Amino acid sequence: MEVLVELEMARYLHPIPRAIISAARRRKQPLPKRGVVEASLHLNSGSIIGLVGPNGAGKSTLMSIMAGILPVQKGIMKSNGKIIQSELDRVNLRRRIGLMPERVAWSGPSNPLEVIRRLCIIRGENPKNAEVILQRVGLSSRARDRLSSLSQGMRQRLSLGAALIGEPDILLLDEPMNGLDPVAQSAFRTMIKEMADGGTGIVVSSHQLNELERFVEGVAIMNQGKIVTQGSFTSVEHDLGVGQRLIISGIGPSPASMISENPLISVKELDDEGDWCLRLTRHDQTWSQDLRASLIERINTGVTKVSSLERVPPDLEEILRTATGISDGINLQEEE
Repeated sequence: MEVLVELEMARYLHPIPRAIISAARRRKQPLPKRGVVEASLHLNSGSIIGLVGPNGAGKSTLMSIMAGILPVQKGIMKSNGKIIQSELDRVNLRRRIGLMPERVAWSGPSNPLEVIRRLCIIRGENPKNAEVILQRVGLSSRARDRLSSLSQGMRQRLSLGAALIGEPDILLLDEPMNGLDPVAQSAFRTMIKEMADGGTGIVVSSHQLNELERFVEGVAIMNQGKIVTQGSFTSVEHDLGVGQRLIISGIGPSPASMISENPLISVKELDDEGDWCLRLTRHDQTWSQDLRASLIERINTGVTKVSSLERVPPDLEEILRTATGISDGINLQEEE
């Protein structure tokens, strides 16, 4: 599998306004670090990575680095094994990248068809491809409507269309699902999976965690300018020590008290149509096939019998809370 983009201990810190510097000095506080403090990330061809973290974590800055817009101030950035150092290197990198920023203020007397045609010309692509791109993102019926008449969801589709110009082999999407209705979100997921199957490496940054975990293959979690952990959901769960859960139900007397004898397993009784239903959270290791089989064998010793068992992995929100230390009920706000 080809490594399209590789970051090693990369850093880019934004300049700090004088007012913030003065305030920090008056309060005798350390200066805040805004941007990417330290990030190591590998994007392989055909992979879809979800980039998540609280506001101000550095996600948008990281995507700008990967897009060749911002230089690496410290550390190393490679593309296809070649170190990106000069402005020419970044220009060549940008030719292979489709970037969808979080917010694009589409306005003026133009229309989507004219916009995509102009961007095709700028990127050295055939402007005749504009209609195909608009059809791909579901804007064919609005191709000649004024930009000012487009809804937020339509503007998002236009931004996505702009990112697809030139069939990029690296796609960076910042909050792409904002404003999209459920039907459009489903179509978006299908398109992204098809592009990944074709070899495109994709990074999707989003706060819509429930939607994100439906199609990404791995996750990179950022907090305070650093990538805390990266990998598949299973490996991230293991690295963070997130509890592994089982939903188990059956007939006969409840085995809750027997299972609770193990201090490493938390037991919670749930409502169910059967005689009993329990949620078991294991804090020392994953519920492997052998552990599940052993549990069933231990329960099925008398009149109590297991009728169903299902492993329930932690959701992305729980993983994010564990990685960042942000608890339930605390707003994800940017640091002062």
